[in-house]
Amino acid sequence: MSITRQRSKPDSSYHIGADMLARVDSYPYLGVTISSDLRWHNHISYITAKASRTLCLVLHNVYNCPPGVKLLAYTSLIRPQLEYASAAWDPYLIGHMQQLEKVQHRAARFVFRDYKYTTSVTGLLEHLQWPLLSTRHTNSRLTLFYKAVHDQAGIPIHHLQRPQRNTRSADDTTFITLSARKNPYLFCFFSTDNCPLEPTVS
Repeated sequence: MSITRQRSKPDSSYHIGADMLARVDSYPYLGVTISSDLRWHNHISYITAKASRTLCLVLHNVYNCPPGVKLLAYTSLIRPQLEYASAAWDPYLIGHMQQLEKVQHRAARFVFRDYKYTTSVTGLLEHLQWPLLSTRHTNSRLTLFYKAVHDQAGIPIHHLQRPQRNTRSADDTTFITLSARKNPYLFCFFSTDNCPLEPTVS
């Protein structure tokens, strides 16, 4: 797999000895599906489908159990699938965010056995005290960034720049946003301003 954002991909081949490796556009690495164009369509589609299958399995096995048991099943078996390594792939497109949130919405209805169209899913989430997955992803990313800054994660940050002098809006905890022309890099983990107030429309 050649990772590039160029429209015309290089026509290169890779060999191990005399055997030529098959070319792919995406491949799983440590549980995260990486695509050659650095987008996360394939990974998000995969984990939402996997989490949905797990939710269906849980639904059939604990449907008549108390809400507390269902809540525990979701938080221990399903939500971790939607959050694994999210600091690296946290989506910035509205479509991807909605794709993930739909799984949690179905889980909230499952906990209360409430599938009425008139029921507010937002109300169910507030009653369960479940924050949006996008909020949890942001917290995960910031936590990892904090660990990287304080040498607790083994992630080098020497390429990040700090302001040359302190001001009212910049102090020792401030980093300069990396410049980028492409969204996959602008919203990557090492862009220190990768928490937009308004998500990009897909």
